[in-house]
Amino acid sequence: MEATIETAKEKKPSLIGLITSPAKQFERMRERPAIWLPMIIVAVLSALAAYLVISKSAIFGQEDLNTVRSTAIIVRNIFQSVIFFVLGALVLWLLAKIGGGKTNFITMLSLIVFVNFIPAIRDIIINVIYYLTGSDIVFSVTALDGLIPAEEPLGTVLNACDIFTIWSFALTAIGLQKAGGSSKRAAWIGVAVLFILKLLLAYLYGMLLLLLINSPS
Repeated sequence: MEATIETAKEKKPSLIGLITSPAKQFERMRERPAIWLPMIIVAVLSALAAYLVISKSAIFGQEDLNTVRSTAIIVRNIFQSVIFFVLGALVLWLLAKIGGGKTNFITMLSLIVFVNFIPAIRDIIINVIYYLTGSDIVFSVTALDGLIPAEEPLGTVLNACDIFTIWSFALTAIGLQKAGGSSKRAAWIGVAVLFILKLLLAYLYGMLLLLLINSPS
């Protein structure tokens, strides 16, 4: 009876708590996954970051954007984020199962939403700096490409080596253990593989950019 009451009183995980006490939030997530409010908060932060870039681009005359088109771009970004959350939750669910965890899709959806709060904070920081300064390009202050000048495709790879990205991947590994029940070894190996794949995709994207830049007009 006491255990039932204690479970009923278990708090839901919080986004702010993810920064101060992530392990505790993931343990709460296993009992009471939270999705909608965290997803709305992350979506609003992403939309705000996109709005800052759109507004600054219009000021510099790089884009001829009206209100309708600007809104469409923001809505598109939010829609893409939702698709990413669903696909990401499926991947984490598979990783948790491979690692011996007993979890469900809803818990992994909560996990992917929570860990993406960290990149959302990064985007706000970078885009606020971009909006408030005289720079005409979005300059990363949290990734290696902001410290090490490099041509493509290495530049895109260095951009993926971002402190907030690494932080979110580390939180994912902890979340797979605490919320997903995966073994520590399997969780960290799975996340390491995902990070390597991210770097590989960044390299391929950089190669594509290089081809487009060098292609005859």
